Amino acid sequence: LAAWLWQLWPVWWWILRPRSIVQVPLLPASDPEPPFVSVIVAARDEAAAIEACLRRLVALDYPRYELIAVDDRSSDGTGAIMDRVAAEHARCRVIHLTELPPGWLGKNHACQRGAALACGEYLLFTDGDVLFEASVLRRAVSAMRRGALDHLVLLPGSPPAGFWYAVVMSYFAFLFTLGTKLPLARFRWARNAYVGVGAFNMVRREAYDRIGGHERLRLEVADDVMLGKLIKRAGLKEDVMIGVSVVTVRWQVGVRGIVRGLEKNAFAATRYSIAFTAVAVIAPLVFVLVPLVLMVTGPARLPFGIMVAMTLATLIGCAILGGFPATAALFYPVGAVLFAYAILRSAFITLRQGGVRWRDTFYPLAELRGGKI
Repeated sequence: LAAWLWQLWPVWWWILRPRSIVQVPLLPASDPEPPFVSVIVAARDEAAAIEACLRRLVALDYPRYELIAVDDRSSDGTGAIMDRVAAEHARCRVIHLTELPPGWLGKNHACQRGAALACGEYLLFTDGDVLFEASVLRRAVSAMRRGALDHLVLLPGSPPAGFWYAVVMSYFAFLFTLGTKLPLARFRWARNAYVGVGAFNMVRREAYDRIGGHERLRLEVADDVMLGKLIKRAGLKEDVMIGVSVVTVRWQVGVRGIVRGLEKNAFAATRYSIAFTAVAVIAPLVFVLVPLVLMVTGPARLPFGIMVAMTLATLIGCAILGGFPATAALFYPVGAVLFAYAILRSAFITLRQGGVRWRDTFYPLAELRGGKI
C-alpha cells in the first residue's frame, strides 16, 4: 500500500492542481516584436488527414510564423496536398524527401530536415493528423516567455470514438502520467521526470541546437519523449500543460487500432529489454488487478481495499483531465489487460522479425538498440 501510494502522489498532484494552456493569457496582439515561430509538420502517407491539419495551421492567429511541411517519401497524395496548400498560402513551404539515409528513422530524419530550414526562434514539432485551435500558438509563446521555458509540451485531446476506446485511452493517460512523472517535469531537480508528445513539442531553437537536435534522436522510436529527456539531461527548463481543448488528435481508430499502434513503440518504451518488459507487464497487473482479489479474499482486506479505491479514484481523475467520461475508468481492469497484451505483442513481434517495421520501412533491432540515448 505504501509503495503504491508513493507512486501515485505525483499523479494526484496533477489531478488536484491541473495546469491548462487555456489558463495562460494570450500574447498581446499589440506586442511590438513577437518571436518568430517555425511550425514543422512531418508526414508520410497522411492523405486522409493532412489537408485539414495544414489548413488549421495556416489559419493560426499568430502574427509571425512559418509552416514547413515535410513529405517523408509518401506513396499516396500527401505531397500533392501539401503543394496545393503551399500554393495558396505563402507562409507554407514544402520539402519532398525521396530517400532515407542509413542510420535514421523516417520521421526523425524528416524533423531534422525541417528544422534545418527553419528560421524561427521557437520550433514547434507536430504530426500530420493533429488539429489546432487558432489561438494555441499565441498562448504557447506566452507560456514560453512567462516561464522562461526551453521546452513546452501540450497534452492533446481526442475526439469521441466509442466507449471502449475511452476505456483504453483513459488507462493509457494514467500509465503515461505515472510512468513519465510528467507533473514533476517542470522541476530541474527531477532529472528522471521528462515528457514529450508528437502532437505538440515546442522547443527554443537555441536549446534544440544545444542538445544536438534530432541528430541525437536518429534511431529513437519514441523521439517525442526522448526530446524531453535530452532537454532535462542538459539542465534546461521544461514544462507540460493540458491542451485537450486546443490540440486534438485521434491517435488510432478503435481498440484494435490502439493495440496495433503500440506495435512499434511499446517494446521501445522498455528500451528493448526483455527483463524491463517483464516488469512493465507484471508490475501494473500486480498493483492494479491483484488488489481486486485480495480485498475480498484477505488476509489484509482493508489495505487492499484502500489500494483499489485509490486506483479507481486516480483513473477517474485522469479520465476527466483527458476529456474522457468518468465511467470509462470503472473498467480499468480491461485497459490493464489490453495494455499488458499490447506490450507483450510488441516485444514478440519485434524479436521475431528482428526489428521494427514502421510505415513500410524496416529498422533492424541491433541498430535500434545501438541508437538509444
